[in-house]
Amino acid sequence: MRALWVSAMWPDERRPWHGSFVFSQAQSLRTLGVDLDVIYIPGYRGRSEYLHGIRAVHRAVRAKNYDVIHAHYGYCGIVGRLQARVPLVISYCGDDLLGTPSGTQPGSYTASSRALAMTFAQWSRFATATITKSAEMATRLPRSTRGRNHVIPNGVDLVRFAPEDQGEAQRLLGWSGPDPNVLFVGNPDLPRKNFTLAEAVCAELARRGRPTRLRVAWDIAPDQIPLWLNASDVLLFPSLSEGSPNAVKEAMAVGLPVVSAAVGDVPERADGVRGAFVVERDANAMADAVLAALEVGRSPEIRQAVTPLSLERVAERVLALYRDVSG
Repeated sequence: MRALWVSAMWPDERRPWHGSFVFSQAQSLRTLGVDLDVIYIPGYRGRSEYLHGIRAVHRAVRAKNYDVIHAHYGYCGIVGRLQARVPLVISYCGDDLLGTPSGTQPGSYTASSRALAMTFAQWSRFATATITKSAEMATRLPRSTRGRNHVIPNGVDLVRFAPEDQGEAQRLLGWSGPDPNVLFVGNPDLPRKNFTLAEAVCAELARRGRPTRLRVAWDIAPDQIPLWLNASDVLLFPSLSEGSPNAVKEAMAVGLPVVSAAVGDVPERADGVRGAFVVERDANAMADAVLAALEVGRSPEIRQAVTPLSLERVAERVLALYRDVSG
C-alpha cells in the first residue's frame, strides 16, 4: 500500500506541538507496512504555501504510483483533488467543517468562517471517501456524500499516555501545596477554548471554600503533556467547538477524571464512564462536576474507555479504508 499524505498539520521547529496526532497516525500506519510519503504545507506562513503544495503533489504523483492520497484538513482536500489519477480521502479535523467560534458563546461564528466550512463540506463531493472525527461533524456534509464518510476519531498513544505516580510527576514539575490541580489544555487566548469559563469555575470553587490551582498546559513541549496529565487531579474542558479532542482522550488514557462540555465526540467517550462528566457550560454546573470528579479520583475504568481508540486499532481502520478506495 502506497499512500501520499497532504497535511497542513505537522510538527515543525516553530510549532512542535501542531498536528502531533497526524504525525502519530502516520507512524502507526508505517508500522503496519504502509509506504507513506508526506507533503507538509505550513499554511500558517501564508496562502502561497498551498500553491507550492499543489506543485509538490503533481511532482509526487508523476514520480510514484500511489494507491491513495490522504488529505488532512479542508484546504489540503482541495490541493489533493487537483489531480485526477489517484483516489482521494479527505480527513476533516474540526473547524474546517464546524467553523471557528469568534466569541465565548456557542454558535458565535463569523460569516466568513461559516462560508469556508460550507465550501470545504461541498468539496467532499470530489473525494472518493471522507473521514470525520465525530458523528456531529458528519452531519455537516452534504447528504449525498455521507454514505462515503467514515467516523474515525484520532487515536491515542496508550504507551506514552499511561498512569504514572502522581506525586513524582508533581515533584518533577515543581508543583506543591494541598490544593487540587485543575488542568486546562490549549491556547487560553483562543475564544473557542473558553478559558474564561475555566477561570470562573475555579473562582466558584474558591467561593465555596474549595480552592484549586488552575494549571494551563500551553506552549510546552509535547513530551511534557503526559507528565502534566499525571500530575493533575482533574481535566477541565469547557471548549466551544471540537472534532475529537485529543486532550480528553489522553487524559482518560492516564486515568485522569474529566469534566467537559458536550463537545465533539466527548459525550460518546464519557458515556457510562465513572469519573467522566459531561455538563452544561455553566460555572456552577462545572464546579459541581469538578467536586464529583475529585471524589472519584483516578480510575482504571477511565483508561479502559479509550482503549478501543489505541493508535494501532485506529490505524487498522484507516488502512482498511485505503484498501477499499484503492481496490
